[in-house]
Amino acid sequence: MKKRTALVLGASGLVGQELVQQLLDSPHYTSVTILVRREMEWEDEKLQQKIVDFHILEQYEALFAADDVYSCLGTTIKKAKTKENFMKVDYEYTMRAAKLAEQHKVRNFLVISSMGADSKSLFFYSQVKGKVEAELKQLSIQGIHIFRPSLLLGDREEFRFGEKMAEKISGVLPFLYKGVLEKYKPIEVKQVAKAMYETALLDKTGIHIYESREMANM
Repeated sequence: MKKRTALVLGASGLVGQELVQQLLDSPHYTSVTILVRREMEWEDEKLQQKIVDFHILEQYEALFAADDVYSCLGTTIKKAKTKENFMKVDYEYTMRAAKLAEQHKVRNFLVISSMGADSKSLFFYSQVKGKVEAELKQLSIQGIHIFRPSLLLGDREEFRFGEKMAEKISGVLPFLYKGVLEKYKPIEVKQVAKAMYETALLDKTGIHIYESREMANM
């Protein structure tokens, strides 16, 4: 298999950190570049850290000359403070990255969305995710891969009540997530990162959407 290069946005997030580690451990990647606001405590001969201003992402367009571009960008309304700031990260930065990836004819653009993403949703968060998905589908990229995880299980710095409750419920009452409720079952960040990584290696063309249960079985 041909050796690959990767570019990762959102490397400081829960999934992003796990993904970067898997890429660095992979024999298939010779170079992994991450775009960050501040340098992270990673040291690896394959890793290149580029401190960038996401407001002017186009000024770093040369960095998008990679085989696979992974977007793990994302925030919450609570952290963003306003809907405008949320849109800036989850919509604007993601779409700018996707268009730069398209410009450089990358093999794969892999992005984390959310369960329930729908541009016509009554919920703002789901609306934005749905808007991103709809616009990604209009781009000319060999492979566009959209991952829709349910609640994420992992060690976050900040406390999120909903995710902690879901984690406890899935541990004590696992039978609740059966049948039509299976898609709501929380998923480990390691599994999401693994699904993204393994999907890239397949080089499938076209637009593909992966729900949590599909990721869990990869």
